[in-house]
Amino acid sequence: MYKKFLINLLFCVANSFIVNIPVSSYKRIYDSNIIKVYEPELIEKKDLNALIFYTGANSIIPGDIYSNFINTLNNYNFSVNVVTNNNIITNELLYDIRDEYKEIIPLTHSSGYVNALNTINKQKNIKKAIFLDPVDNSKLVNNDFLNFFSSNKNDLKYLEEVLILNAEKSYKGSIFPKLVIPFIPVFGLNIDNFEKNNPELVVKKVVAQEYGHSDILDSLWGDLMHATISKGTEDRDQKNLNSYLDWLANEIYNFVNKKSEESVVTLVASTSDYEE
Repeated sequence: MYKKFLINLLFCVANSFIVNIPVSSYKRIYDSNIIKVYEPELIEKKDLNALIFYTGANSIIPGDIYSNFINTLNNYNFSVNVVTNNNIITNELLYDIRDEYKEIIPLTHSSGYVNALNTINKQKNIKKAIFLDPVDNSKLVNNDFLNFFSSNKNDLKYLEEVLILNAEKSYKGSIFPKLVIPFIPVFGLNIDNFEKNNPELVVKKVVAQEYGHSDILDSLWGDLMHATISKGTEDRDQKNLNSYLDWLANEIYNFVNKKSEESVVTLVASTSDYEE
């Protein structure tokens, strides 16, 4: 118990020294489609890992409401390319930048997972992906109501490793003292089936306790979702929300760079999860 507590404390202290690094932003334009790019200024592209960010609502939600999260990823030396819901354009982007960066890694939030799936299988060079609260609403999007309750195959041709980060409150509801309907379960990715359909794939799953689906958004939007349809952390202080974003970014960094993650997992685990 004391060992884990000490590791957790050291991690939090280390985070206090993270500073915002200079970031450049620019646009890649494909016809009328705009892909916004945010990346550290002082690092060569060949030394950067590029995250291809598929936002929620099947990549319709603008990346602008994830600005704090994107900035935190930049502080971990990631380039972030925010794609649209046009999968043809995203495939063009992935082809165009295939040799620009150290590695290209899809990063999805919510049903952005569906768009990523439609592009990942066309890219032999993409070996890793990160899914945040993955939602599979592909049958709804494709009007496939006859097979609505059947399992999706979610076959992945070229991926070798996947990190799934789930915010626990997205999946938990309650009746007393107040009725809370969980935000995700109806369309949440069935991870057991996902692993069964991809037996060669290495899947790492981490759960952030006490946080919800929309806590990744900038506070204005996260607070609105928390007050209406998507419960998040009860501590809405910006410092606490920033700690969550930093936890996410650190998990992503460790996964991409194959670092040990023990100290990070305990940051959001409840004290009941600590072992002697």
